Formats: sequence, C-alpha cells, structure tokens
Amino acid sequence: MSLVVYVVVTFGAACLAIALRARRRWALGIGLMGLAAAVVAALAIDPAQTLVIAGSGLATSAYLRLFLVLASLVGLGLTVAGRAAGTRRDAPAVTLTILGSAALTMALVDPRLAVLAATTGGLFGVLITLTPGDGRAGATVGILETRAVVVAGALAIAATAWLGRDLSQLDAQPVVFGLAYLAFALAVAMRFGAIPFHLWAARLTDVVPETALPVLTAIAPASLAVVALAWIGTSVAPLAVGLTPERYVVLVIAVSTIVLAAVAAFVQDDLEHVLGYSIVGDAGVIVLALAVVGPGALAPGRTWILVFIVARGAFAVWTAGIRAGFFTGRVADLRGWARRSPILALAFVLGAVASVGFPGLASFDARASLADMAVVSPLSTVLEIVMLVPLIYYGRLLVIGLSTPDRVGEPVMSWRPRVARPDVAAVGHWLRRTWDENRAFTTAFLAAMLAVLALATAAGAFGGPVAAAESVPTVAIPDEFGRSIPSSALPPAGSPSPSPSAVPIP
Repeated sequence: MSLVVYVVVTFGAACLAIALRARRRWALGIGLMGLAAAVVAALAIDPAQTLVIAGSGLATSAYLRLFLVLASLVGLGLTVAGRAAGTRRDAPAVTLTILGSAALTMALVDPRLAVLAATTGGLFGVLITLTPGDGRAGATVGILETRAVVVAGALAIAATAWLGRDLSQLDAQPVVFGLAYLAFALAVAMRFGAIPFHLWAARLTDVVPETALPVLTAIAPASLAVVALAWIGTSVAPLAVGLTPERYVVLVIAVSTIVLAAVAAFVQDDLEHVLGYSIVGDAGVIVLALAVVGPGALAPGRTWILVFIVARGAFAVWTAGIRAGFFTGRVADLRGWARRSPILALAFVLGAVASVGFPGLASFDARASLADMAVVSPLSTVLEIVMLVPLIYYGRLLVIGLSTPDRVGEPVMSWRPRVARPDVAAVGHWLRRTWDENRAFTTAFLAAMLAVLALATAAGAFGGPVAAAESVPTVAIPDEFGRSIPSSALPPAGSPSPSPSAVPIP
C-alpha cells in the first residue's frame, strides 16, 4: 500500500534523526532528506487503495494525498527556513513524526483509532520539541500542552466510542448524543487552542520557534479536525437528534475565537505572538465548520483546512524572514520593512490574500458557505463580514512596513543571492560562508514560494475543492461468510454481530 511507504519514510527518518541527535549535522541532514522523501512519497500515494487490518483498515483518498503533499511541502519549507534563521535543529524530527501521525489519523476508517493516532502525534510534539534546555518556561508550557492534548484525546475517544456502539440495543436520552457531539467539537477546539482554551497555545510562542509553531498548532490538529468533520457528517447528522444548544456552544467558541484572536494579534508587539494568534483565529473557521451538523460542511470545511495549513506556514516563514533580515521581531522596530525587502513584501501580500481572500477564491467561498449553513440570513452576512477581521493585523503590519524607516542608512535587502568568490582550497568553508551570507535571502525566498503555494491553494488549484467534496472512504471487510462488508456498515468491535440479512452486500 502506497500510504505505508509514506508512514515508513516519515517515522523511519524521524527515528534516525532522534537517534543521531547528539550529532546535530547528521540529524539535521537526515531530517531534511526525510522531509524531501516524504514529499515524493506523498505524491506517489494511490488515492483509491484500502488495506484491511484486524477488523478495521486504512483507506486512501485524493484529499488525503493532497493534504499530505501540501503538509510535507510546508514542513520542508519550515525546516529549511528554521535552519536559515538559526532556530531549533530538532524541528525535522518533530515535523516527520507529526506528518506520519497525520497520515494514519486521516487514513484509519475507525474514528476511535484515528483519534488515538492524532493524540499520539500531539504527544510526540510535546516530548521532542519542549526539551529540558528550555528551563522552567519550557517545562511549564510542556505541561500545559500535554494537558490539552490528553484531555482533548480523552473527550474525542469517549465521543467516538459512545456513538460507535450498537445503537439499536441502546436506550439513551437525546441529550447524551448531543454531549458526544459537543465533546468531540470541544476536543478539536482544545487542540487548536481556540478561545477559551488558548492559554497553552499563547504560551507556546515563548518557547517554540516560529518555524515549528504551525506544525504543532496547525498541521497536527488539522488531521483531527478532518476526522471530526467526517464523523459528525456520518455518525451524528443521521441520528436526527436536536442539537441546537450544543451547536450554539460551538458557534460561540468559533466566533469568539475568530474575533478575539484577531484583536489579540493586532495588539501584540512581537511577531511570534502575532503568528500564534493568527493561527488560532484561522482555526476558529474550522471550529465553525463543526457547528454545522451535516454532510454539507465536509467540502467547505476540508477546503479551508488545506488553505489554513499552507497559509499559516507561509506566514511563519515570513516571520522567520523578518527576524533573519532585520534581527528583531518587535513590530515597533520594523518601520519600513516592506520598503527594504521587496521579496518579503510580496510574500506578505500574497499570504494575506490567500488567508483573507475575496469572492471567487475557493477559500473565501468556503468560509461564506460555512457561514450560510451555520446561521440564518441576515446573520450569515454579518458572520461573513466578521470573518474578515484578520485584515486589522495584516493592515497594521503593512502600514508599518510602508512607513519611513526610522533607522537611517540601513541598506535594502538584496533580491538575489550573494555568492562569495569560490575557494577551491577550502570548499567547506566557502559553502558555509555563502550559506551564512544568504540566510535572510533564503528565508525571504521560501516565504514567497510558500505564499504563492498558499494563494494557489486558496484559488482551488491542485483539485482541492473537488477532493474535499469526495465522500469519506470505507474499507470492505470480509465477514465470517467470506462476503465483503463496507466498514461503514459494520458495528464496532464488541457489539453484537449483525445477521447476514441485515448486512448490505456491495
């Protein structure tokens, strides 16, 4: 199965990088090669394969393939940018483990196993990224992040286990099903650090470099959100149970997150916190998709998730490019940044357009569809306007960038790489010197490339909206009579076996 190759590549390279952690150059080289191989392995995934494993199974789809391709490209770009900006060298191992966990999360047809895989991926991020070298701050944030991942995983597993039982033999009040739906929605909100569960995500920016932040707070929880959208559409919506109070709770969390996170990003004085709150704010749109109980939220919700992971990755690399080029992350010290770095200015504008969008872009239309399904008109129009609130912090950064520089005589960042005169007698030294002289250019160039990728994804390129609209794949599992049964028609393990006449035969 082609997905198995991707999982082996990601986890295998991560294990090697961790084993060679003492030799930093070796670990970094293996991590980078592993991420490059992950991109190739993701491109090679067959979007219509299934694999039966002990009563459950794995199933690939076009959406899974596109998600992993984009996430792997973003992970590779973040890692190279982080190396150029001089941030943590263990980021490749973190990225590889989370990518492998995301692949399993989205491919497992049993939502309980998928939630377990997503939770394991989140814990990998905690254990590898927050090392003892961060001191008390790292330990404190690590505890907060671990608590958020574990509690979210427990809620999601409880919800999927409850609705995964044989409901024909169960006598329960409708409120119980509403609580199961609410538990999974809250689990996703916790993993994204949505308001009011944002404390750990806000503190994470103090100990995690900007190039690792989207991996932990965007890519890792995004795979869980994909599972939640599919589970709500296939397990909750068909129950025909009134969920109005529970939907209101999720809707309030979503709108509060979108608005308050944008305001928090607007008032921050350092770019790392602006980046962190921008990720939380865009994740609020995903929580909004969970407030739409029905299969109609699957396509726009999954479309927005693709844009979300690429656009936030591009913004993170832009942040690293600013720090590498201007040696500061304080917003007040960045007057004229756009004038001095045209490449970063281009990356910023393209990334902002991809994130906010305009009518006609797949990202904008996806948000508008979610607003129309979440609330009735004219409140849906108001909600669509509210979701444009990220313009306030984008506008602030752009105004500062176009203003007159307060540091007179500072040179304009070059738009092309600098190549020192080759030294045949010391090739290694020449390569290191060339790399050091081009750190700012490298991060700026990567930011622009990821911004172009984000805009293309937001425009619906690569077949994103079509793949997002596909139905959730199932696995045909043979019963005791040797007949193939769709996994969606099977009761979970431990429930009474259906009679042969009750099982639809494809």
